[in-house]
Amino acid sequence: MRVAILGASGKTGRYLVASLCDAGHETAALGRSAERLAAVDPRAEKRLADIEDAAGLRAALADASHVVSLAHARFAAQVLAALPEHCERVVLTGSTRRFTNLPDTAADGVRAGEAAFSAAKKPGVMLHPSMIYGAPDDRNINRLLRLLRRWPRFLPVLLPLPDGGRHSVQPVFVDDVVAAFVGALTRTEAPGEAIVLAGPEPISYARMIRACGAALGRRVRILPVPVALLGGVARGARRIGLPAPFNEAELRRAAEDKAFDIAPMTARLGVEPRSFEAGLADKISRGWG
Repeated sequence: MRVAILGASGKTGRYLVASLCDAGHETAALGRSAERLAAVDPRAEKRLADIEDAAGLRAALADASHVVSLAHARFAAQVLAALPEHCERVVLTGSTRRFTNLPDTAADGVRAGEAAFSAAKKPGVMLHPSMIYGAPDDRNINRLLRLLRRWPRFLPVLLPLPDGGRHSVQPVFVDDVVAAFVGALTRTEAPGEAIVLAGPEPISYARMIRACGAALGRRVRILPVPVALLGGVARGARRIGLPAPFNEAELRRAAEDKAFDIAPMTARLGVEPRSFEAGLADKISRGWG
């Protein structure tokens, strides 16, 4: 394959570039920053491209047989319009936020991108990852691990969680996401409009946080706090200019249970995702958290 990857210097993109190079595919890494592209696998060709520059994007994709866009799904229409006629498959990135019942402009952008992909009738698939963790710079789990490491080892960690952390999340390890993108490019049984990428099962936020504590040898005690009260704390901190570890939108999303069917991910992309505990152990063993 001759694969062009938009967003190649991002948290998932650089690992996807390396995986495709390992497999012997000609790979072009596209991005807006020459400095960030310089850190991508040296086996890949580097090309500057801006999704909002239609002519430049068409030129950057002109020789690609396969295209992956790791940009936000709101840019799907621009990517689709720039595909060369001979493109055999396109893989777009969505998000499981498209399933939220809350008002969410980011989710609206994903839905709009999904609609544009469906209308374009291009061969390929849109992948909807849930919360991705595992990379050295993943935001959610790294933030938690840093907090736990700073806590004195001899004291239990007391963490306030919305509703005691009883709501569910289904995080997916970065290596499993990369494998899914490779499967979406290479497996003939992968066509279709959308596939969710998630961990093997929903887990509670409480289980996720306790697993992080156990992996670092920290005892975690969870303090159940109503979502409304934590939202008030976040508002108050914002009003007086203090930083808060969460905002009201994040709290509302944390109170919404996430549970996704991964059968298509397994059957059509050939990926059996690892458990959160196994992925966390991999992350820490690599020095990535």
